[in-house]
Amino acid sequence: MPPIKTDGFVLKRIDFRETSVILTLFTKELGKIKGVLKGVRSQKSKISPLTFSEGSYINLFVYKKKTGLNLFTSPFLIDFLNFEKKREYKVYLWILKLIDLFVPENQTDENIFSLIFTTKEVLKYTKKPWLVFLGFKIKFIEILGYGIKTDSCSKCNNRKIYFFSPKIGGVLCKECGKREFDCVKILGKINSIMKFVKKKDLRNIEVLKVKKNDCEKINFLCNLILYYHTSFDFIWWENEKYIFRRDY
Repeated sequence: MPPIKTDGFVLKRIDFRETSVILTLFTKELGKIKGVLKGVRSQKSKISPLTFSEGSYINLFVYKKKTGLNLFTSPFLIDFLNFEKKREYKVYLWILKLIDLFVPENQTDENIFSLIFTTKEVLKYTKKPWLVFLGFKIKFIEILGYGIKTDSCSKCNNRKIYFFSPKIGGVLCKECGKREFDCVKILGKINSIMKFVKKKDLRNIEVLKVKKNDCEKINFLCNLILYYHTSFDFIWWENEKYIFRRDY
């Protein structure tokens, strides 16, 4: 099979043997793929370590394998994302971690690729990285097909909202909420923020004046949705609280 030339984001890097690395990428043409990049850690290598660092945006050739790891060759660094503040860079890495966790290998999705690209660009200039992170997560959940419905009750379309159900991926009225054991109460203010973030383009999301603790509450609801739809036996979101509680 001939090689495929593609652009991709480095989601994860693992050093392999003495001179190679195993990379997990999210690419434009092939989606999430894993492969080995040989010899790049040797002293004779002319490839900059930035090219295979987590968070880098690169171009490369992919030799698809029927079994085992794919082979990556001729990587070229497009963008390393040299953020001025460490906080924005850490938010970006958390976003890539979510992609790695929740997107199956070999699944292609141009919407996810576009969302990563847009989020990367917005994080370069934003003054509200916590809000960009939340916007990414809400839009990511929608792309995955898990929700989020905010306009009216997810079951009967009643517009008087009292509860939120991670199982259904949306809000519920008082009567429908009584019949769902896993739902939680939700304030109208929180639902209004979710509704705004859901509809707003990430490039313009900073116009929203919202408190960090309200964003943290919505982020928790988003994590409940993701947790419900996975079988992970660990809590991946434990350190996300720092995005909303302090600067780096």
